[in-house]
Amino acid sequence: MITTDDVMTLQRAIDTELPRPWTEWPGGWPDEVEAALLDAVLSIRARYGREETGVRGAVERYRQEVNGGRLDDLPRLASFDADRLAEVLRNEQRASGRPKAQAIVEAARSLVDAGLRSAVDLDLETHKRAYTRVHGLGWITWEYFTMLLGQPGAKADTWVVRWVSQQLNRDVSSKEARSLLGEVATQLSDGETNSPRALLTRLDHQIWRTARSAQPSPARESTSSR
Repeated sequence: MITTDDVMTLQRAIDTELPRPWTEWPGGWPDEVEAALLDAVLSIRARYGREETGVRGAVERYRQEVNGGRLDDLPRLASFDADRLAEVLRNEQRASGRPKAQAIVEAARSLVDAGLRSAVDLDLETHKRAYTRVHGLGWITWEYFTMLLGQPGAKADTWVVRWVSQQLNRDVSSKEARSLLGEVATQLSDGETNSPRALLTRLDHQIWRTARSAQPSPARESTSSR
C-alpha cells in the first residue's frame, strides 16, 4: 500500500541521491516496431552493447538480414522461423527456459493477430493482452516495449526496484515501485514542459543508471539494458 510518507521519503531521496542534471531517456525505436520487439525481449538479462555488440548489434544484424531500412513491418518478423531468427541475431540466450528468439516470433505472431502491423497501430490495452499471453513475457517487458515505441512510462526493473527498496528500507514489488514513482512524478511535474508521464520515463531511467553504476549486477528476470 502506498503511503504519503513513502512518497515523501522517495521524493527526498530523488532530490538528494540522484545526480543532476538527469540523463535523458535515449528514446528507443519510436517508428520501428520490429526493432522495439527485438530490443524488449533480447534485453532480458542482457547488456545493451555498442552498435556491433549486445542487443544493439543483434538489432542491426536483423536489419541487414532484411536488406536495411526501417524495421516497421511486424508481419515480416512474425514470418521468421525461430531457429533461423536465432542464427540471424547470433543469440542463443534463453528467457523463462526457452530461446528468446522463440519468444520474439511468438510475440510477433500474437501481436499481428491482434492487429499490430506497424508502430502506428499500437493500442495499449488490446496489444498488451496479446503480448503478455506469450510465455515468459510480462508487464515489465511490455512496458519497456511501449517505451521503445515512444510511449511514456516506467519499466521498474530490478535495478529500479532495488534502489526504491533501499530508500524506503523495505522490499517493494515492481508494481509498487512503478506506482510510487508515478506519484513522485506527479508531485514533481510542472504540468507544462514536464507532464507526469514524461517525467516518469526520465525518472525511471535516471534511477536505473544511478543504481546500475553503483552496485554489482543483481540476479533478475526483467530487462537490464536501456
